[in-house]
Amino acid sequence: MSSAGKIIGIAIISIIIVIGLAYVIGDSDTEVSESTDSTVQEISELSGIVNIGLILPLSGDLATHGLENLEGSKFGVVEFNKHLEEIGAPWTLKMTSEDSATNPVIALEKLQGLKAKGIDIIVGPETSSNIRNMKGYSDSNNMLLISCCSSSTALAIPDDSVYRLVPDDSNQGIALSKLIQHEGIEVLVPVWRQDTWGDGLSAATRSSFENRGGIVDEGIPYNPDVPEFSVSTSILAEKIQGYVDDYGKDKVGVLFLGFAEILQFTQAASQHEILDDVRWFGPGANTKEHKLIDDPIGLEFSTSIQFTTVQFAASKITDSGDVNPIYEKVQNHLTESLGTAPNSFVLSSYDAVWLIGLAMLETQSTDVTTIKSVISDIAENYSGAIGSTKLNEAGDLLQADYEIWGIRGGEWVLLGQYTQSTDSISLI
Repeated sequence: MSSAGKIIGIAIISIIIVIGLAYVIGDSDTEVSESTDSTVQEISELSGIVNIGLILPLSGDLATHGLENLEGSKFGVVEFNKHLEEIGAPWTLKMTSEDSATNPVIALEKLQGLKAKGIDIIVGPETSSNIRNMKGYSDSNNMLLISCCSSSTALAIPDDSVYRLVPDDSNQGIALSKLIQHEGIEVLVPVWRQDTWGDGLSAATRSSFENRGGIVDEGIPYNPDVPEFSVSTSILAEKIQGYVDDYGKDKVGVLFLGFAEILQFTQAASQHEILDDVRWFGPGANTKEHKLIDDPIGLEFSTSIQFTTVQFAASKITDSGDVNPIYEKVQNHLTESLGTAPNSFVLSSYDAVWLIGLAMLETQSTDVTTIKSVISDIAENYSGAIGSTKLNEAGDLLQADYEIWGIRGGEWVLLGQYTQSTDSISLI
């Protein structure tokens, strides 16, 4: 059988087993440790414990999402080890987790530490700024990173060490601009985190909104390391007042592109009456940010501005019209274990583990070059919690529909969906 045939054959068998397992969820201890003293040896026939790494922001600005994504990856390890047991494989997967603290310098240190322990294949990191600081090291040291969440267009690079189970932000920018236009906004003032992610998503949204006939202010970039926003919000209030005077408050909107610091920003913005007279919009990084609704000021302000976001959409329905059993299994398990409905990035975190595991199973190897030679084929034939995991030539997720979420009635509510193929918004 050809190499491609072997890949497809094993992938199909794996999918069938996964779907079967989707209906059986048992209690199991995950093989996750905070550190390991042993060095992983390259093996040609897998046996015993096989180690992979994980780098996520378990503290810092993205800790809310990071802790959820950790649980998604841990559940992926549990379920993949069930799969290995089911097929009689003589090995199990073990994951060593590290905290990036949402800090690019720390993230690189954690990557170097995992490399020193012989771990070359990593789930994560979460942010584009972290990847940008890490990829030079991972590229030159023949490592493999599969990120659940990074989406910067600047990192959509073919044949590097980074794969990403989300579409790049050229897609999110289009979805955001369509949503904002759909809501009747004619003038947009962007406020964004001045890093590789914020700069890229701001530019993508600006370009798409202007192409749709909208007007975009030069905007207000901010330093993400300085969580004091009184100056930025004062400038924003002045800009918004001018546009409201010219166009009316129903035609003016704010686009906020940031992480958990949105809470401090909205607290500062609440001091300016004009800023809660207009609509605000945001990205997947802010979707289901519980700090906004847990804080009285954040909740009141977010409700007044009808804060609305987009986040890439998992395929909840299969091509045959049935409920995606893996999505349902992961979503139900994590909602129960976390006590709240998680963000959709947890699904990518789960699937990242499976892609790594299936590639190891196909090749019977932990060698990065060998894994990279098959992982795109594995991804094309595997359908997981997010649905299709097919990658584009840059190694990013090809699927690009987006859910629309908003804070309504004191909670996060699913409002609708953006469909890329028709460039359309459908509201519930």
